[in-house]
Amino acid sequence: MREPEGHYRQLVESAVDYGIISCDTQGRVTAWNEGARRLLGWDQEEALGQPIHRIFTPEDAAAGVVEREFEQARRAGRATDERWHVRKGGDRFWASGELMPLEHEGGALRGYVKILRDRTEQRLSAARVHELNEHLEASQARLNAALEDLRYLAQASAELASLTDYQSTMDKIAHLSLPRFGDWCSVEILTPSGELDRVSLAHVDPARERAAKAANLRTGPRSPSVNAGAWTVIRTGRSLRIENVTPEMLEHSLQGRDDAGTVRMLGLRSYLGVPLSTHGKTFGVISFVAAENPRRYTDEDLELAEDLARRAAVAIENAKLLSTLQESDRAKDIFLATLAHELRNPLAPVWNGLAIIKVQPDDPARVRDIAGMIERQVAQLARLVDDLLDVSRITTGKIELKKRRTDLLDAVRGAVETSRPHIDRAQHELVLRLPDEPIELIADPVRLGQVFSNLLNNAAKYTPAGGRIEIDVEREPQRAIVRVRDNGSGIAPEKLDQIFTLFTQVTHPAHRTEGGLGIGLSLVQALVRLHGGNVEARSAGHGQGSEFIVELPRAAAPAPAPQAHPASTPAPGRVPEPVMQQAAQPQRQSRMILVVDDNHDAADTLAELIRMMGSAAEVAHDGLSAVEAVSRLQPDIVLLDIGLPDINGYEAARRIRALPGLAQPRLIALTGWGQEQDKRMAEEAGFDEHWTKPVDPQRLQDLAG
Repeated sequence: MREPEGHYRQLVESAVDYGIISCDTQGRVTAWNEGARRLLGWDQEEALGQPIHRIFTPEDAAAGVVEREFEQARRAGRATDERWHVRKGGDRFWASGELMPLEHEGGALRGYVKILRDRTEQRLSAARVHELNEHLEASQARLNAALEDLRYLAQASAELASLTDYQSTMDKIAHLSLPRFGDWCSVEILTPSGELDRVSLAHVDPARERAAKAANLRTGPRSPSVNAGAWTVIRTGRSLRIENVTPEMLEHSLQGRDDAGTVRMLGLRSYLGVPLSTHGKTFGVISFVAAENPRRYTDEDLELAEDLARRAAVAIENAKLLSTLQESDRAKDIFLATLAHELRNPLAPVWNGLAIIKVQPDDPARVRDIAGMIERQVAQLARLVDDLLDVSRITTGKIELKKRRTDLLDAVRGAVETSRPHIDRAQHELVLRLPDEPIELIADPVRLGQVFSNLLNNAAKYTPAGGRIEIDVEREPQRAIVRVRDNGSGIAPEKLDQIFTLFTQVTHPAHRTEGGLGIGLSLVQALVRLHGGNVEARSAGHGQGSEFIVELPRAAAPAPAPQAHPASTPAPGRVPEPVMQQAAQPQRQSRMILVVDDNHDAADTLAELIRMMGSAAEVAHDGLSAVEAVSRLQPDIVLLDIGLPDINGYEAARRIRALPGLAQPRLIALTGWGQEQDKRMAEEAGFDEHWTKPVDPQRLQDLAG
């Protein structure tokens, strides 16, 4: 560039918006205008003679950027660039620059002129725009992915909602996941016995899926002792994501597996396991595996998989409920058919017998025989009705046991005698093994006999003629065990969990030679539980016989009997005779008993009976009056009804227990509510005991005495 010296100097001084810097061929500054001072911060005196390199960043200067610009300007007459530069204080700014060579009049190179313009704001604005664009693109991508996920989940929900069959639901869950979630998907459900049962397996390649199913390939360990994969999900109830499956992890998960070699060949890369849960309980696991697929599971994958699992769990629960309803409906139909069959069997001979009597009314022997037959058939009908009523009473909580100290061996012997006709008719061998000493229980002997006769009748019914039935009674320190075994038709393993369900039939009634409503074992279980015991069914399968094990709590050793005249022992079921003597000759009133019942007749008659037994009695008819009477009378015992008109008996008990400075009475809930839940609520409210109405006179005598 050739310009007259004066004109050039004037141009440089006037361009205050530009930094104009001249330097010699060695890069030393020879001119520095006001614009350069404003832009770079150095005064002219500080800049002159200094290397132009210092206005460049250290990394650019070290990389030879200045020398390359000089070379380009010499060759092309100018060099332009945009880059970061450095101010006096070290701050960086973005500037556009143009470098031109300066020549003498003769054309010899005498230096360069650098023109800089601050472009920092433009640079930052462009960066912000670029950043915003990238953010918008990323947001759009996330939105598209979210929409795609929603479409996928909506489709999955729609397809799952259309299914009603349990197995079809499981298979659909597995196949809905592929290929979106990788190469493999399995659904495993926790069985009642505590194992993981693989109910469905899917692969992106149908051929490989068929091969895996044929080989019974599992996707996780069956043993709960292995702390890996699906079992970790089951134990914690939380999802498990393994982004990279290492060889060590894989080997740990394969411990004890017979298909370990096959699993190694799959080349597992990434694992995702999510729980199947409803109502806060985990009942299964969906496992996703990436093998050939190079993907690695992310948190986003996990979130989507958990959403799918929640929908799948609802679908599985709905399928189970529908299956249960269908099974219940089927059981109801079988029960109704069986009931009709069982009613017609005795009605037919009764009807025929009546017809015979009409034809031959004057044959006393014939009428006598027919009357005996009718009596037997009516007794059978009565037993059917009694069983049905017992079921109704148990299911509604209205059955009441008449418990007393009972010898278990007597109950078993009585049941044997009751069932002997059925056993003898089928020519079965009966083996009875009883201990030498009595086994005392607090039980209802009639209901206990019903339990064992039902089990014996069942054994006789389902054992082919000439079979063997065994009864073993064992004594343990805290309990008694009764085992009823037979070598009959047995029970299928899948039926063992259902055998005590109401109206359950092991086989369809049309396929059996013996009758029955399918309620006997349900009654057995209910009555045993009412006695505080447990009953269990065992069988190796069809044709392998059955065993029913009844466990019952033994009674505590009785307290020493008080010395009394034999006449003071009351006959069962009636008011003790001493009551009448006490009524005639009042004795010392040893206890104060408060009776609380909103039924005035019930409260007054009970109080009168207590007075006849020699104790003082007062009456209250609501909860608040009861609390006041306890505070005022300070009774020894309170017989407190639960259903009261103001506050209920539970609340009254809590208030009585909270009365200050009071010797607390013995609180007894006397009520018609007798289920286990009612007893538990009474205990929680502060009652000492729970009695059901009507109260046994002997029990009342013990209380008042």
